[in-house]
Amino acid sequence: MTVSVLNGNGIPGSAANAAYALGQRGYRIVLPPSGRPVNAPNFRYFNTTVYFDPSRKGLREAAAQVANLFGDADVKPLTRRIAGLSNGAIATVVVGQNFHNTLAPAPVDQTPKRQPAAVFQDAAATLPYLRAVRRRVPFRLEVPFLIEHTSRPEPLAPIRVYRMNKDHKAVRLTFQTGATEYWGIQETDWNDAPILGQPSFEHKLHGRIYDFYYSGPHLHMIVLKENGATYWVVNTILDSLSNETMLAIARGLHPLGRG
Repeated sequence: MTVSVLNGNGIPGSAANAAYALGQRGYRIVLPPSGRPVNAPNFRYFNTTVYFDPSRKGLREAAAQVANLFGDADVKPLTRRIAGLSNGAIATVVVGQNFHNTLAPAPVDQTPKRQPAAVFQDAAATLPYLRAVRRRVPFRLEVPFLIEHTSRPEPLAPIRVYRMNKDHKAVRLTFQTGATEYWGIQETDWNDAPILGQPSFEHKLHGRIYDFYYSGPHLHMIVLKENGATYWVVNTILDSLSNETMLAIARGLHPLGRG
């Protein structure tokens, strides 16, 4: 990530110290067009301010990450005068009077390590249950062709048909893992249920649209949207299924044949 640093507090060496500290954290420092450090348009900055280009998607979030390193930094859209000094950097930092030559401690990386999806193919595990209830709901059901590799349908209540409200029905498949945890797949035509209101991301994969719902670094739910319905893969209470496993299960959903 490229960062340009300008002096906005009038203290000699302040911008150079900030640029050095950011470089130590892995940021690539971009010098202004003159090829040497320059000052901001004025020295009246009390708070350090991180500017971003609002016309480019995702740069506000990138600027916010940089701002976190300065503690009380502001995040603002790029102005014309600052843009002339940024030399195309993704973020432009103007150090203010509240910068005292140190950055906040680097956050601990909690991103789960990538791993193969822990699944196996077993459409037959749920096919009889789905066929038995298909005529009780007004939407097309989908079959999970892939399930978590230690899981089986919950012995006592593998499937349930119920009303989510007076207008919409749902089918719930429940699975039990080898560690005796439970995860599920919910299928419904209530496409604007409150729980679906704020997805973390929407992705289009091979022509199908999925909403991703994260709990911290873990995927807690993936929702497939097609056939005028939604199909939710819901993790265990402890989010024990890996992100890769969750995605594989969601991508392994296929419409139940009409025969």
